[in-house]
Amino acid sequence: MNTLEHAIAGRTGESPRTIRRLGFRLNTVSINPSAADDLRLVVDCPFCGRAVPYPGRVRDGSPALAECLHPRCDVYFDFDPADVYIE
Repeated sequence: MNTLEHAIAGRTGESPRTIRRLGFRLNTVSINPSAADDLRLVVDCPFCGRAVPYPGRVRDGSPALAECLHPRCDVYFDFDPADVYIE
């Protein structure tokens, strides 16, 4: 029995034998770290619909105003934090 099987068995309540039979093992697939560098948080501008960078939060923890720099908009706007997504 290996440590991983015991750890999974302890968390799931199953026996180590069941865990071994189900084939739990460490994932050895490598992740491309450069792909994560291409991800960014954005929010859609309510005026033009373009994705703009998520501005984060201000010092007191409340959401900062997002800024659309598109020439037709050039506005700051409030947004719902639930509308933030990964692009």
